[in-house]
Amino acid sequence: MDTEHWKVLLAAIDTGSLSAAGEKLGYTVSGISRSVAALEKEIGFPLLYRSKQGVTPTPPCARLLPDVRELMYVQNKIEQTAANVLGYEQGSVGIGTAYRHYYPWITAVTSQFRALHPKIRFDIVNGTSTDLVGQLERHALDFCIVSAREGAHQWLPLCQDPLLAVVPANHPLAKRESVPLEALLPEPYIQTCPGLDIDSTRFFTHRGVKPNLQFTTADVQATYAMIGAGLGYTIGNRINSNFHDPAVRHLAIDPPEIIEIGLAYSKVPTPAAAAFLKFIKKQMPAET
Repeated sequence: MDTEHWKVLLAAIDTGSLSAAGEKLGYTVSGISRSVAALEKEIGFPLLYRSKQGVTPTPPCARLLPDVRELMYVQNKIEQTAANVLGYEQGSVGIGTAYRHYYPWITAVTSQFRALHPKIRFDIVNGTSTDLVGQLERHALDFCIVSAREGAHQWLPLCQDPLLAVVPANHPLAKRESVPLEALLPEPYIQTCPGLDIDSTRFFTHRGVKPNLQFTTADVQATYAMIGAGLGYTIGNRINSNFHDPAVRHLAIDPPEIIEIGLAYSKVPTPAAAAFLKFIKKQMPAET
C-alpha cells in the first residue's frame, strides 16, 4: 500500500479541497484525483464526498482517519530518525497558540533553535485551545500553547491566568476593582467567536448560568470596540487583555475564575519535536 496516497488523502481532507491539496503537495488537481481514485480502488470503497463546496470524508473513511494519521506520523518519525542516523537533520515542528501574548517568546525561542538546527522547518498557527489540542492529537501539530484541555497529551504549565470582566470605561461598575458575576448577568453580553469552545464559554458553563447575549464578533479587537462604544461587556483572559484602551475597564471577577495556561505536546514526539522540547524547557518564560 503506497503511503503517498494516504498523504494525498489527508491533504485533501484537511484543506477541504482537491486544488488546495494540490497546491500544498505540488500536484495538479488531476494528479490528486488519480491518487485518491487509486486508493479507493485498492481499499474497496469511496473515501471522499465531492461537491462544489469541496471534499469531505465518507463515514467509512472517517473511521480510518485516526489510524491513517498515526501511520503518517510514524512514517515521519522513521524518516527523521533515519536522517539522524545518517548524520543530518530533517523534519518540521508545528506550533499553535491560542494566546497572542506568547508570540514574542515562541518566535524568539524558534529563532534561537533555528540557529543551531537550520534544517528544521517551523509552522506557527493560531486558533482556539480546543481546536489546537485537537490538531495536536491528530498529529497536525507538535506543540500548542493553550488553556488546559482534556486529552492524551503531555502538559507543561506556563501560568495561572484569571478571567476578567471588560466593561465600558463610563459604566457604573467601572469604578470597582472587582465585581460579582450576578451584577453583570443582566447587562448586554458581547461574545467573541460564538459557537466555539473557548475559555469564556466554559466560564459560564462552569458557573451554571447564561449571559444576556446581545452581540457577537469574530475577533477580540471588534469586541473591545463594541465595549468602548458602550454596547455591553465581555469576559476575557487577562493575558490577552488590552489594558491600553482608555475606553474600557478591566475588573476582577468575584469569586475569581483562574485558567491554567500551558504547553501541550505529544507523548511520543518526532526527533525534531523532541529536540525542540529539550531546548524549550531551558527557555521557559517567567509567569506573568
